[in-house]
Amino acid sequence: MKLPAAEICDWDKSRDMLGSDATRNALSAGIIQIDAISVPILVLGRDLIVACFNQAAADALSLVATDIGRSAQAISILGGLHDLPTWCTDVIGTNVPTQHDVRIADKSFIVRIAPHANGQVIGTVLTFTNVTAFRASIDQAIYEREYAKTILNTVPDPLVVLSADLTVLTANRAFYSLLRASREAIQGVLLNVLSNGSLNFGRLATQLKEMLAEDEPAFEAFEIDCDWPEIGKRTMSLNACPLVLAGHSGRMALLSFHDVTELKRAEAAQRLLAQEVDHRAKNLLALVQATVNFSAADTPAGIKAAIEGRIQALAKVHTLLAKSRWAGADLRTLVMEELKPYGLRDRSRANVDGPDLILKPQTAQFMAMMLHELTTNAVKYGALSVATGCVRVEWSLGPNAKFVLRWIETGGPIVTPPTRQGFGTRVLGRALNTQLHGKSRFDWREQGLACEIEVEAGDL
Repeated sequence: MKLPAAEICDWDKSRDMLGSDATRNALSAGIIQIDAISVPILVLGRDLIVACFNQAAADALSLVATDIGRSAQAISILGGLHDLPTWCTDVIGTNVPTQHDVRIADKSFIVRIAPHANGQVIGTVLTFTNVTAFRASIDQAIYEREYAKTILNTVPDPLVVLSADLTVLTANRAFYSLLRASREAIQGVLLNVLSNGSLNFGRLATQLKEMLAEDEPAFEAFEIDCDWPEIGKRTMSLNACPLVLAGHSGRMALLSFHDVTELKRAEAAQRLLAQEVDHRAKNLLALVQATVNFSAADTPAGIKAAIEGRIQALAKVHTLLAKSRWAGADLRTLVMEELKPYGLRDRSRANVDGPDLILKPQTAQFMAMMLHELTTNAVKYGALSVATGCVRVEWSLGPNAKFVLRWIETGGPIVTPPTRQGFGTRVLGRALNTQLHGKSRFDWREQGLACEIEVEAGDL
C-alpha cells in the first residue's frame, strides 16, 4: 500500500528528533524531494534514529510511518545488519562514504552509506540497490561453471581447449595428468611444445585450422603413436570439434585424446593368437591325416581301433592344453594319463620319474602321440602284455641343454625286432626330426624295449 508522503516523512517529528533549528532545516532541505526517487533511501541520525525514508524504501524494506523516530536496530528487518552501527559511525567520523553487500530477508542489496552534512555531519543517508537478480545470475553462472568443470574432470579422456593459434586455453584434470603438469605451467603454451614434438603436429594442426575456418567444420579422427616425455610411448586416438562460447568472439577447438594403447596390444595379441590357432590346427589336422593314412592292422576293426586310440591321445593332450590356455602341458600328467587306462598307477608295474616340466603345445602333442604308441606296443607285444612286466619312464635335462626321455620295459616276453616300420617309427620319428630337431633310438633287447628320445631343451 502506498503511504502518503506526510506519513513517510513527518517533518515536525523529524525536526524534533534531530535537535536544533539549523540541523532540522538542513535535513528538511536535503530530503524534501526523496520520495520522487525510485531508489530506496533511508536517513538516519547520528544515533541511528530513523529520520526519514522514501516510498521506495518503504516498499523494499517493509517500513511504516511509525518507524520514524525508532532506532534502526529496533526495526526487525534492519536489526539483522549487525555491522550497521559500526559502518555508520565510521562514515560520520571520516566523512567518507562506504559500500557494503548485505542480505535482507530473501533479497540481496548493495547499501551505500554517505554522510549527511551541512557544515557538519548530522547523520547518514543509506541507499539500497537491489541486486538480487544480479546475484542470482552470478550464482547460477558460478554453479553452471563448477558443474561443467566437475563433469569435464570426471571424463577419463584428456580434453584440452585450444585457441585459433593452437595454444592451450584450459583443459580437464586428465589432460594435466597426461602431461604431469599444472594448469599454470601449460596455459598459453603451444600444444606441440607441450608434447615435446611427439605429436604428428603437422597433420593435427592442418585439420584443426581447416575445422576452425569452415562454416560446417569437420574433423577426421586419426590415431598416432607418440612418445610423451613423462609416460612413454602411447597410441592415441585424436578427435576434435569447434567450441563456441557466448560473448567470446574467437574460435576455439576442443581436442580429445583417447588412449588406445592397451586396445592395440590386445588386438595384436588376438591376431597372434588367431595365427597360432591356425598354425596349431593345421599341424593337428596333418597329424590326424597321417594317423589315418599310416595306421595299419590285419582287420578293419583293428585299423579302426588304432585310429581311435591315436586320436584319443590327441584329444587328451588337447584337453590339457585348453585348461592351460595353450600355455603348455605337464609331461608327468601326459605320462600318467596314457598309463591310467591300463591300471598302471601302481609303482610296482610303472615307475615314472623326472623333474616337473611344462611342454610347449607342439611338443606336448608329439610326446602324447609317442607315449601312446609306446604304451600300445607294450600292451600288445611288450612288458605290459604279461602280469610280471613293468615299465620305467624317466626324463632329465642334461648339462648340454639336451632333454632326454627314456622308456624302458622289463619282465615281459622275449622281444624280437619288428620287420617293418610302424606308425611310431615312420611318422613320429620323422616329425621328431623335422619339427623338434630331435632324434630317437629304439633298442629291441630280448628283456624288453628301450627307447630314448632326445630333443634340444630350447624346443620344449
